[in-house]
Amino acid sequence: MKGLSLLIFDLRFQWRHGFYFVYVFVCVCYWILLRFIPETYKETTAIALTFSDPAALGLIMAGGMVLLERDQGVHDPLFVTPVHIRDYLLAKAGSLSVLSLAAGWAIHAASGSLPQSPLAFSAGIVLTSTFMTLLSIGVAARHRTINGFILMVQVYALPFVLPLLGYFHLWHTDLFLLLPTEGTLRLLGSPSGGLSVNPLLYVFILLIWNAAAYIWAQRSYSRNVLMQIGEGGDGSGKI
Repeated sequence: MKGLSLLIFDLRFQWRHGFYFVYVFVCVCYWILLRFIPETYKETTAIALTFSDPAALGLIMAGGMVLLERDQGVHDPLFVTPVHIRDYLLAKAGSLSVLSLAAGWAIHAASGSLPQSPLAFSAGIVLTSTFMTLLSIGVAARHRTINGFILMVQVYALPFVLPLLGYFHLWHTDLFLLLPTEGTLRLLGSPSGGLSVNPLLYVFILLIWNAAAYIWAQRSYSRNVLMQIGEGGDGSGKI
């Protein structure tokens, strides 16, 4: 129930601060852009935009939420209750993944085609959003200014955009398969291309990276945020 309450709190927080209005505007801009893309490249462009959307949403908005909550003093009353860090992190990841999923489908619909595998497509968006959200929270917990956060989160995210080089046939290496975002591009797929490997492999890789990002975000948040609230944490993930 605590996790559900935090999820609802995050959804209301995002609504109150205009996150959804911003993303409606972003999706409209993407729709307009795709109308001017030649039909030959429209599908490829839609996949690239759908790929970048959950990444950007998770990276920028998640960290921004953490910094905004810190400035507004939200953490003080929140963590004097028996709230687990787990519930807090999963609520953030879950709420932003809902927004990412809706935006991803809206953007791809503008290409005039549907994914070959809707489940794989949705899994790619959700797991990429949760990974980027957790990565962003881990970075935001270590910084107090928005400028410092934006600078460093780009440094952390840089390796994960490299698979785009292979997607655009600029440079490819099998090492990209070790990165979660290569799996994202494969899961998003395309109606004409499809998947050459069982999509469960890419889902598994994304889950491993999500687990690693969760552990890192939990430790970063505990050490850099929770320890500065009241008496701090005991390292168990509960206050």
